[in-house]
Amino acid sequence: GSYSLTASATDSASNTSSSSSELLITIDATAPDAPSLTTLSITTSDTTPTITGSAEAGSTVKLYSGTTLLGSATADSDGDFSVTSSTLSEGSYSLTATATDAAGNTSSASSALSITVDTTSPSAPSLTTTSTRTSDTTPFFTGSAEAGSTVKLYSGTTLLGFDTADSDGSFSITSSTLSEGSYSLTASATDSASNTSSSSSELLITIDATAPDAPSLTT
Repeated sequence: GSYSLTASATDSASNTSSSSSELLITIDATAPDAPSLTTLSITTSDTTPTITGSAEAGSTVKLYSGTTLLGSATADSDGDFSVTSSTLSEGSYSLTATATDAAGNTSSASSALSITVDTTSPSAPSLTTTSTRTSDTTPFFTGSAEAGSTVKLYSGTTLLGFDTADSDGSFSITSSTLSEGSYSLTASATDSASNTSSSSSELLITIDATAPDAPSLTT
């Protein structure tokens, strides 16, 4: 509760002073509710991820991996907070947060947030299509890449199409329409943490949609 405290002084002759100015104090022995982490479970290449959530307004929120303090922030008047973690190595982490109010009461830990830090780029895809000359202006390409990665097919810097590699790493991409001519195609793979591979080896193809002239019979 809240209290208004004053003091008076009485000397040896029993003369008593007037009261002092009031001192207002609040006794708060109730811990705040555990914070709520609103960041979704993620895989990221960011080694200092920012974690958001809500807690008691004005409380100090501390972010932990196990017992290791990663960072802290003060919840604003709406209870919102964001904490940028100290640098994390590659690997998986289970993060929790606590809130401490102005009276020094500390909440229980929040529910755990699972994150994975992945800074390693996938290997370059391999294009397994071998056809190098075709009349098809939207040719079909196959290959292999890291399972679950997004594979993008390029002619130079022009994106021709993309696909997600399946659980075996296989992918297939139908190109956007190509004009007649020769092309040098490459592919790259981007994993769930947004790490992008180097380009694949080039695949040279030629689009030839022009029928030859009719034969001439000389017999």
